[in-house]
Amino acid sequence: MAWRSVISREYILPERVAIFDTTLRDGEQTPGVALTTDAKIEIAKALDDLGVDVIELGFPTVSKGEEEAIKKITRENLNSKTCVLARANKLDVDKAIECDVDWIHIFIATSDIHLKYKLRMSREEVIEKAVKIIEYARDHDVVVHFSAEDATRTDLDYLIRIFKAVEEAGANSIDIPDTVGFAVPSAIKIIVSTVKKNIGIPIAIHCHDDMGLAVANSLTAVESGAEIIHATVNGIGERAGNTSLEEVAVALHTLYGIRTNIKLEKIYEVSRLVEKLTGIIVPKNKAIVGENAFSHESGIHVHGVISSPQTYEPIEPEKVGRRRKIILGKHSGKHSVVELARRFGVELTDVQAEEVLREIKHRGDLGQKISDVHFLEILTKTANTDDFNRRITIRSISIHSSENTSVALLHLNILGESYVLAGYGRSEVEALLNIYRECLKKTYGFNINDYRIWLSPSPRLFSESEISLSRDGEEIVGKGVHLSPLIAFTQALVNALNQIMEKEGRKND
Repeated sequence: MAWRSVISREYILPERVAIFDTTLRDGEQTPGVALTTDAKIEIAKALDDLGVDVIELGFPTVSKGEEEAIKKITRENLNSKTCVLARANKLDVDKAIECDVDWIHIFIATSDIHLKYKLRMSREEVIEKAVKIIEYARDHDVVVHFSAEDATRTDLDYLIRIFKAVEEAGANSIDIPDTVGFAVPSAIKIIVSTVKKNIGIPIAIHCHDDMGLAVANSLTAVESGAEIIHATVNGIGERAGNTSLEEVAVALHTLYGIRTNIKLEKIYEVSRLVEKLTGIIVPKNKAIVGENAFSHESGIHVHGVISSPQTYEPIEPEKVGRRRKIILGKHSGKHSVVELARRFGVELTDVQAEEVLREIKHRGDLGQKISDVHFLEILTKTANTDDFNRRITIRSISIHSSENTSVALLHLNILGESYVLAGYGRSEVEALLNIYRECLKKTYGFNINDYRIWLSPSPRLFSESEISLSRDGEEIVGKGVHLSPLIAFTQALVNALNQIMEKEGRKND
C-alpha cells in the first residue's frame, strides 16, 4: 500500500497494540442496557476467546449485583487480564481489591470544567489525591491504570504534571480519555505525542464518538505513540458510544500492518452476541459487522467483485467471520442475476437473464426488496421449470399473546398435505421458533445458528428477516420479506426448510 510507506517515514509505529475492552463497563452504560450476571459472564468469555488483552468487567461500587457479577467472572480464570473501574478514593479501591482483578482503573477528572463544577477542587488538590490513592493501591500489589478524565479538555501543561506525578507514585500505565468526544485528530496528535515525550509508562487512549471521530482519534493516537486502545464491541457506550473494537482492530491489522491479539475471524460472532444480549441493534451500514458491509447490489460492483473481490472489497469477508452477499434490486445488473441463478443450479440464457432483470427492477421501483423466495419464483416462471416448486407453502399464521405467553398456530401445505403446527413461547418469535426447532429435530438435524428481523420504520414498507442453519459444515440461509415482520420471519423459516427439503430430495433422486 503506497501510503503506508509514507506513514512509516512520518511515524514510528508499534509492532503491536493492546486492546482494552470496556463493553461490560462503558458499554453497559449505554442508555437502556442492563446486563444480567449470566449475560456478563457469557460476554466476558467471548471477549476472552476473541483475544482481548484487558477486559474491564464493570464498576463494583455501582451495586451489589455488579460486584457479585464481577467476582463470578474473575473466578472463570480467563486468559485476558481483568480490570474494574474505581474513583480516586479508598472505598472504591478496596472494593476493586476485593474483586480479585488483575488491574484497577483509577480515574479522576482533570479539566477546569470538571474541577470547578463537579469536584470543586484545585489542580493541586487533584494531583495530591491521585498520588495518594495510587500509592495506596500499589501497596496492595495491584496493577494501576490511571485515567485523567476529560483529558482532551485539560490544560496540556497541567495534564503532563499530573501524569508525571502518578508515574512517580507507581502507576503502571496512563490513559488519555476524550470523555465527551470533543477532540479532532490533529489535537489528539499533539496531546498524545507531547505526553509520550514526557512519560515513560504505556499510554492508552479512550475515545467517545459524539462527533463520529472515535476510531479516527484512536488510530491517530497510535500514530502518535499510544500502545493501548480502549474500545467496545459494536461501539456501544454512553451517548453516541465509544471506539468500535471491530473497526479499530481491523484498521490496525489491514491499514497499518500493526498486530493485535484479536482473532479477526471471531469478530462477527462476538458482535452478534453483544447485539442480542444488549438489545442495541447494529445499523445495516456499520463498518465490518453491519449487514451491508459485504453486500453488493450495484451491477458494476457485482461484476467487479465476481471478477476479482479486491475491486470493491477492502478485505475478504471471511477474515472477519462474514460472507459476501449479492443483493438483488433495481440497481442490479445482469451479472448478479446470472451468478445467483447459477448458485441455485439454473443456467440462464441472455434473453432469460434480461427478462429476470426487468422483473427485478420493476419490483424495485415499487419499493419491494427481492428475497431468495421472490428470486426463485421469478426464475421458475422465466426458466419455465418446476425444479423450484415449493415443497412447503404457508396457508395461514395465527398468533395469540397474553402478558406472559404467546401461542403460534402455523397452517402449512407440505408436499400437498395440510398440517397445523403449534408452538408456545414467551414471545411471538419464540413461539414460531419452537415450532421450527421441532420440525428440524424430527427431520434433518440442522441447528439454528442465528436469526434476525429488520423492522420497517413505516407500515407501508417491507420488513425483512433471515435465519441461518448449519449441519456438519453445511449452511442454509432462509430469507423473508413482508409488510408484517412476523410473516417475514415465518417466510424465512419456511424458505430455509424448503431449501433443506430440495437438497434432500435431489440426493434421493
